[in-house]
Amino acid sequence: MNKVVGIFTVVAFSFLFDGCAGERQGLVCEEIEYRLNTLTYSPDQRSYMEEELRTCRSEEAKKKQESGQSNESIYERYANMESKDPVDSSKSVIPVSTLLQDSSGEKTTSIYDRYKSAEADK
Repeated sequence: MNKVVGIFTVVAFSFLFDGCAGERQGLVCEEIEYRLNTLTYSPDQRSYMEEELRTCRSEEAKKKQESGQSNESIYERYANMESKDPVDSSKSVIPVSTLLQDSSGEKTTSIYDRYKSAEADK
């Protein structure tokens, strides 16, 4: 009996949390916006936080839309999922030199390279 109640409780909480995903995302976005408006950031940090806020708002809208679509049958949701074009990010190639640069355009040095240069100086 306790197992049945435990399983039912876990399932109920998972539905509750899944149904409130858009609302929780809204709280996260509000926190990001509050910090953006009240704290001082360098220009790089400010642009990063603004991008995070835009991403957060788009995810919030998507989650709210998805929770509205949950009234569809599972077959309709699967059909809608099949019609979307899958995005394969593994096919995009980003050069390492681009990854080793920060937003200021200066090339950064990895910890391994710093360690090697320190060993060479000894």
